[in-house]
Amino acid sequence: MSFFMGSNKSDIEPDKDTAFLDALVSMSSDDSSVYVGAGALRNADVFTAIRVIASDIASNPIQGTNDKTIKLLNENPNSLMNGFNFKFALAVNLLLNGNSFAEIIRDSNGRPTQLNFIKNSQMTVKQDDQSGIVTYNYQQTRSKVRQIAPVNILHFKYFTQDGIVGISPLYALKDQIQVQKSGNRLLNSFFKNGINGTSILKIHKSDLSEASKANLQAQFEKANSGSNSLKTVILDDSMDLSNLEVNTDVLKFINSNDWSSRQIAEAFGIPIERLGVENSHSSNEQSNVLYLQNSLSNYFAVFTSEINSKLAGTYTFNTDKLFSADPETNQDLAIKGYQAGLLTVNEARGKIGLAPVDNGDQLLINTDYIPLNDMAKNKNLVSTAPIAPTEEGTN
Repeated sequence: MSFFMGSNKSDIEPDKDTAFLDALVSMSSDDSSVYVGAGALRNADVFTAIRVIASDIASNPIQGTNDKTIKLLNENPNSLMNGFNFKFALAVNLLLNGNSFAEIIRDSNGRPTQLNFIKNSQMTVKQDDQSGIVTYNYQQTRSKVRQIAPVNILHFKYFTQDGIVGISPLYALKDQIQVQKSGNRLLNSFFKNGINGTSILKIHKSDLSEASKANLQAQFEKANSGSNSLKTVILDDSMDLSNLEVNTDVLKFINSNDWSSRQIAEAFGIPIERLGVENSHSSNEQSNVLYLQNSLSNYFAVFTSEINSKLAGTYTFNTDKLFSADPETNQDLAIKGYQAGLLTVNEARGKIGLAPVDNGDQLLINTDYIPLNDMAKNKNLVSTAPIAPTEEGTN
């Protein structure tokens, strides 16, 4: 049973109208158009939401226990991409399709030496109905298909019903995107036709055929719309021109309505102000903290959980850059790390952009903090101060 098919046909248009949204739930079919192309990014809010999340994932370095693997992930995954573009492409496909793929190339000892990005349109994921075994078929060319072992595939997925394949958040936004598209189409039509809106042209004492009416309408619109919309209209005595009144309140509502934008922000889990909509309920700092804790941390987990399971070592995202735009928060984190003995003086200074100092590479700890068991072992640590008498003792 095929869960995720690539494209083998030149006439497939997965972005046309809303076909790509309907196809996203057809994950159990053999439809070769079950993937989302760049056409979904024609929606400005969807583009912005994906850009924000993908940029945050790509710009935050991965840290871990294996230096060579860290260099692969952050700097040189393959000969065609740098680390930023590699992670950005994976994040974009994850957000558009619910899935993204990269092949792990290993040496004779099983150590990863290269990570190759694979387009969603080139990957087919299948699970055998009887054995449950999952296979990955990579369509390199029209005539060449290569099967890749699951252990050599990084398969990132966020929202999944079965743990095998992911579902795009765009499917939940089908109605919202349609509403937004309809409103934009109305605004575009209004400005395209000029400020006069719908016009009525009366021809006196004539019995025009349908073909003549259509021809007259086409000629009139050609002469008085677009770049000619504000020019003088010349009529003879046999014609009268009037305009239907346009309810501008509808246009104002469409232009100011942010309902679709809020739904898109909610589906992707980003602060609404990132889409240019004012948020009156929380400050930017509060929104950013909630975004990091409730949304971005989950996207990070999608990547690190798959990387930890397929590549030797343990890896996490370094999120220091997310607070670098807020000097107060960044400084507070540096001081707390230093006071807790987690950071040296120079490490703490480096986090707030200060130069290192001499003798600043040692960890310092507060001597007041000792294990509880040591209190009983070392009597010198036990206070010998007299105990204050109680009220019963004074009687």
